[in-house]
Amino acid sequence: MAQVTHARAAAYGAGSIAAASFVVTPQLLLLFFLTETLAVPPAWAGLAVLLPKAWEFIFDPTVGLLSDRARLKSGRRWPWLLVGACLFPPSFALLFAPPVLDDWRLTLAWVTVSFLLCTSAYSIFAIPFVTMPGEVSDDPVTRTRVVAWRMAFVGVGVLTAGGLAPLLVESNGGGRQGFAHMGLAIALLGGLVMLTAGLAARGFRQVKPAPAPRTQHPLRHLLGNRAYRWLWISYVVQMVSIAVSAALLPYAVQHVMKAPASMVSVLFVAMTAGSILTMPVWVRIRAWAGAMRAYLLASIVCAAGSAALFSVVTGNIVLACLAALAAGIGQAGQQLLPLSLLPAATEAEDKAAGARHAGLFAGIWVAGEKLGMALGGALAALMLGLVGYVEGGVAQAAEAVTAIPWLFAIIPGLILLASLLPLRHLHRIAPKLGD
Repeated sequence: MAQVTHARAAAYGAGSIAAASFVVTPQLLLLFFLTETLAVPPAWAGLAVLLPKAWEFIFDPTVGLLSDRARLKSGRRWPWLLVGACLFPPSFALLFAPPVLDDWRLTLAWVTVSFLLCTSAYSIFAIPFVTMPGEVSDDPVTRTRVVAWRMAFVGVGVLTAGGLAPLLVESNGGGRQGFAHMGLAIALLGGLVMLTAGLAARGFRQVKPAPAPRTQHPLRHLLGNRAYRWLWISYVVQMVSIAVSAALLPYAVQHVMKAPASMVSVLFVAMTAGSILTMPVWVRIRAWAGAMRAYLLASIVCAAGSAALFSVVTGNIVLACLAALAAGIGQAGQQLLPLSLLPAATEAEDKAAGARHAGLFAGIWVAGEKLGMALGGALAALMLGLVGYVEGGVAQAAEAVTAIPWLFAIIPGLILLASLLPLRHLHRIAPKLGD
C-alpha cells in the first residue's frame, strides 16, 4: 500500500472535476437546452431530468453492494473507477447532441435515454469514488485530507462546468452546434480526470470485503442507521435547493438581467471563488466547533447567500456577484462537511453488524444526490410552466419574467432552511458525530 501523500490525494481528488462537471452542466444547462434550443415544453422537459432517476434508485445501491462484495486481487473499488472513465465520455457527448427529429417528443426521448446512460456511467465511477476516502486510513486527519482535495477539485469542476460550459456554447455559435461542441469538450475532460483518479486509487489501502451479515439484510441495516438517515435526508433537500437555483440561473440572466450568456459564467466564477477560497476555513471551523455545528452554520450561510441572489432584479452585476460569492462560501462547507461525516455515520453500524457496507451506503448517498438534483430540476421546470413560461426562445409575458427571481433565489433559500430540520434531529441523536 502506498502512503496517502498530498500528491496521491490530489491525483485522486482530480476525479471530482468530472463529478462536478456531470452534476453542474446538466443542472445548469440541460433544462435551458431543452426549452430554448429544442423547444420542449417546460413540464415535459422536467420529465427528462426526473425519469432517469427512477432507474438510478435501483442501479446505484446495486453498484454499491457489488463493490462491497467484489473479490478482485487488485482491489475491489478502483477498477470500477476505470470502467466509469470509459463509459462516461460517449454518453455525455450524446446528451447534448441529439439528431434533428420531426417531433419534439422524439427529441425528448433521445435526451432522456442519453441522460439515463450518462448518469449510470457516472454512478459506476462515483459510488466507489465516494466510498474510498473512508477506507484509505483509520486516521480522521488523513481521511479529511483526501476529502479536502476532492472538494477542492469540486470547485475546479464547478468552475469548468459553470464558467467554461456556457462560454463554449456561446463561442461555438450557440444553438445545437454550440451545445454539441460543449458536450464533447466536457466529455473528454471528464474521461481524462476519471482515469487519473482511478490510477491514483490503485495505490490506496485495499480493504478486503467482509462476509455479508447473516442476521440482517443490508438494506434493512442501512435503514436502521438513524444518523445516516437524517444526514441523507438533509443532503437531498439541499441538493433540491441547489438544483432549482442552478437550473433557473440562465433564465434569470437572459430574461431578468438582460445579460449575455457569458454572465452565467461570471456568476458561477464568483460562486466558485467563494467555495475554493473558504474550503480550508471550513476545515478549521470543523476542528474548532465540531462537524455538526459547522454543517449547520454552512447551511445557514448558503441559505442567506441564495436569498441575496434576488439582487439580480436590479441588474447590478456587482451585487449579483457578491451574492453568488456568499452562496459559494456556504456551499463549500455544505459540500465538505456531510462527506466528512459520512464515514462516521456508517462505521459504528458496520462494526455492530460485523460487516462492511460502505459501498451500499455510498450507493444510496449518490442516488440521493441525483434524486435531489432531479427533483430540483423538475421543480424548476414545473414552476416555469405554472408562471406561464413559453418554450422556444420567444418573448415572455411580464408575469413570467417577474416570477423568475423569486423562483431562482427565494424558493431555494427557503428549501435550504427546511434542510435544517433533519439536521436538528441528527444533532440531537449524534451531537459529536465525526469529531
